[in-house]
Amino acid sequence: MLFNSYQFLVFFPIVTLIYFLLPKKIRWVWLLVMSYYFYMNWHAEYALLMAASTIVTWVAALAVNRFENPRKRKIVLALGIIANIGMLGYFKYTGFFLDIIERVAYILRINWQAPRVSILLPVGISFFVFQALGYMIDVYRGKTEVETNIFKYALFVSFFPQLVAGPIERSGNLLRQVSAPHDFDAKRVRDGLLIMLLGFFEKVVIADRACVYADAIFNNWIHASGKQIALATIVFSIQDLGDFGGYSHIAIGAAWVLGIKLMTNFRQPYFAISVKDFWARWHVSLGSWFRDYVYFPLGGGRVSPRRKAFNTMVVYTVSGLWHGAALKFVAWGMLNGALQVIEGLFPVPKIRHPRLHRIWDTARTDFLIAITMLIFRSNSMGAAMGMLGRIVTGWSYQPLDTGFTALQAIVLSICIVILFTFEVIHEKKMTVTQLTDRFAFPIRGALYLLAVMTVVIFGVWGPGYSAQAFIYFQF
Repeated sequence: MLFNSYQFLVFFPIVTLIYFLLPKKIRWVWLLVMSYYFYMNWHAEYALLMAASTIVTWVAALAVNRFENPRKRKIVLALGIIANIGMLGYFKYTGFFLDIIERVAYILRINWQAPRVSILLPVGISFFVFQALGYMIDVYRGKTEVETNIFKYALFVSFFPQLVAGPIERSGNLLRQVSAPHDFDAKRVRDGLLIMLLGFFEKVVIADRACVYADAIFNNWIHASGKQIALATIVFSIQDLGDFGGYSHIAIGAAWVLGIKLMTNFRQPYFAISVKDFWARWHVSLGSWFRDYVYFPLGGGRVSPRRKAFNTMVVYTVSGLWHGAALKFVAWGMLNGALQVIEGLFPVPKIRHPRLHRIWDTARTDFLIAITMLIFRSNSMGAAMGMLGRIVTGWSYQPLDTGFTALQAIVLSICIVILFTFEVIHEKKMTVTQLTDRFAFPIRGALYLLAVMTVVIFGVWGPGYSAQAFIYFQF
C-alpha cells in the first residue's frame, strides 16, 4: 500500500479513528494487526519473511540476555546475524553474485553460464532486517532491555508508518512507544497531519513531476545533449530529496498523529558544507546505523589516519551494496567514501568572509553530490560514464524531446522554491507551525486549506494517474 494512493487515504483515517476509540490496553494489538495488513497489501506471503526475522531476533535476544557465558552469547548473536543477513542476501543479492561469478569465469576463460533466477525483492526487507538486527545487537551490548512479549516486539519491527522505507528506528526509541497507551491530543494530531502534508507536497507535487523529466533523459541519454543531462541530474537530485524526504515526513507525521515520535531522517541535506556533513543530514537513520554497528566496531575514528580511511571506505562500500545489487551502487558508495577521505586529508582553504566561505562550501558539496547522484540514478555503470562524458563534450548535441512542457517546468520551479523556503525555515531551527501559530485561527485555517488545495491541484493525481512507488522501495 503506497502512501500516495487513494487506498492509504482511506486506510489511515480508519486506523487512527479506531485506535483512539479502542481501550488503551489493546490499542497496540490493533496497530500490530493493521501493520501486517498494510505490508500484506504488496505480497501477502512476504509477511512470513518479516515474521521469520522477528522470531529469530526475538529468540536470539532472549538467549543472549539469559546466557552469562560470553562465548555462548557471541555464538547466539552470530547465528542471529547470519540468519537475517542470509535471508536478505538470498532475496536481494543472489542474481548479483551469480552475475559476478559468471563474469569472473569469462575472464578466466571458463565456460560457465550462471543459472537465470527470478527472485522478487520483498518491499522494505533491508529496512526491517536492519531494525531487527539493531535490537538484537543492542540487547547483546546491554543498551536496551529485552522484550519478553513477542507480539509487542513484532509491532516494533512491523510498525506500518516506517516499515518499508524507514526511518530505521532504534529499540531504545520506538520499542516502548508503540505498545504504550497514547491519549488523543488535538494539537499533536494537527502537527502530525501538517508534517504528512509536507511529505505529500514533496512526493506528489515535486518528486513525481520531476520524475517525468529525469526519467526521459536518464532512460534515453544517448539521444540527449550534455546540457539536458546536467539539468536532469539536478532535477533528479531534487526528485530524490522530495521522494525519500517526502516518505520520511509522511511516516513521521502519521506516527505522531498516533502519539509516537520517530527520529528525524532528513535535515536540509543540500545546505551541507561537506560530503561528510551531507551524509549526517541525508537518511540519518541509516547513517547512524552503519556508524554504530559497523564503523565503531571497526575502530571508528580513534585509529590511525590510514585505518580511519579504511573504515570509512568499508562503511560506504557496504552502504552502496545495501542500496542495490548492482556495480553502480557499489561505485556510488565507494565514491562517497573516497570523497570523505579526501576531505579529511586535504581540508579546503577557508575564505576570510564566513558567509562567502559557507556558500562556497555548500556549492562545492552540492556539485560533488550531484555527480554521485548521476551514478546512483543511471541505468548502469556504463551509462553513468557515458553521461558524464556527454556532459563534458556533448553540449552541441541536438536536444531530446522529453515531452516535459513549459507549464510543467514553471510549476516544478515554483514548488522547488517553496520547498527550499521550508528548508531555510527548518535550517533556522524553526517549524512552519511556529510561524503559522502567530496568526489568528481563521487565517491559520485559510493557510492550511490553501496548502491542501496546492497538493490536490498541483499534485500528480487524477484520472489515469498511477501512484508512483517511492524510490527507496527497491532497496
